Amino acid sequence: MNFVNCLLDAVQTLDEEITDAIKNQACLMAGINPEEIDSD
Repeated sequence: MNFVNCLLDAVQTLDEEITDAIKNQACLMAGINPEEIDSD
């Protein structure tokens, strides 16, 4: 796998992690269990 492919994979993984972190923080602030929110 070349550098560009590794970089793109890393960005995609980071994007997914940031999205989950934002959702979880918003749920925490709203008093909602993040598992109750549909992730699709």
